[in-house]
Amino acid sequence: MDLRVLRTFVAVAELKHFARAASLCNLSQPAVSHQIALLEEEMGARLLNRANRRVSLTVAGEVMLEEARRILSTVDRARDRMQDVVQGAVGRIRLGATPTPGLYLLPPLLAAYRDANPTFDLQLEIGPVHRIAERVARNELDMAVVSSPPPTAELRARSLVTDPMLIVAPPAHPLASARIVKPSQLDRETWIVREDASETMRTLVSWWRKNRLQAARRMEFDGPEAVKRAVRAHLGIAMASRFAVRDELESGALSALRVQGPLPSRSVAVVDHPQKHHGAACRAMLAMFDRTFSAAGDMKHQPTRAAARVMAPEK
Repeated sequence: MDLRVLRTFVAVAELKHFARAASLCNLSQPAVSHQIALLEEEMGARLLNRANRRVSLTVAGEVMLEEARRILSTVDRARDRMQDVVQGAVGRIRLGATPTPGLYLLPPLLAAYRDANPTFDLQLEIGPVHRIAERVARNELDMAVVSSPPPTAELRARSLVTDPMLIVAPPAHPLASARIVKPSQLDRETWIVREDASETMRTLVSWWRKNRLQAARRMEFDGPEAVKRAVRAHLGIAMASRFAVRDELESGALSALRVQGPLPSRSVAVVDHPQKHHGAACRAMLAMFDRTFSAAGDMKHQPTRAAARVMAPEK
C-alpha cells in the first residue's frame, strides 16, 4: 500500500473535492482520480461516491478513512522518533558489567550519565564475565565493563582503569598490625573465597601458586558483598579488589595486610563488538568513560570522587 495514495485519499475524503485535494497534494486532478481508483481496486470496494461534482464517503470509505488516518499518524510518529534518534535527542544503552565494576565502580558514573542524558534509556545487567560477554557478542548488550579478559576473541576490549588487589582482614586480626606479613604466614589462615567462576578467585589461585601456598582452609561465598561480610564476622581473610573494600578501609571496618612482595592487579575494561554501530546513547557513555578515567589520572582508585567531576557528554 503506497503511503502517497493514502495521503491523497485522506485529502479527498476530508475536503470532499477532487480539485482542492489535487491542489493540496500538488498533483493534477487526473492523477488524484487515478490514485483513488488504484486504492479502490486494491481494497476491492468503492470508497467514494461521486455525483454532480459532490464527493461523499461510502461505508467502506468511512472505515478506510479511519484506518488511513491511524496508519499515517503512526508513520509520522515513527519518522519524528527516528529524527530524534538521528539527532541524538533520544536513545538507549544496554550496559553489562561483572560484579566488581558493576557494584563499586559504575554506580556514580551511571548517576552522572543519567543526569546529563535524561532522555536516554539506561539499562544495566550484572553477571559473570562469560554470560556478560556472550550477551555482548549476541548484541543483547551494547557494551560491558568487565574486570577480567572476555572469554572470546570476538570482542574488542579497551582498558579503563587498573584494579589493585588487596588482602584484607578484620582490624582485630593479629596480622593487621604487623609491619610486614610474609605470604607463608597466610598459609595457616582460613581464606574467604569467591565462587570458582569469578575472576577474583582465579587471580587468588594464581597468587597462591606463585607463592607456593596450599590454603587448605577455605570458605566459599558468592559475590564480593558476602565475602566482605564474612571477613568482618572474623571468619577469615580474603583477597579483594580495592574498589570493593574502599569504604570499609576508610571506615576502619577492614584492614589491608602489608604483604611482602607484589600483590596482583587487573585491568577493568570496556568491551564491545568491533562491528557494533553505536548510537547517541552509547557514544555518550564511551565519551564519559574517556573523560572520567583519563582526566582522573587512572582515577587514583577513587571512582566516586572522579565521577563527581564528570562533565555532561556531548550528543
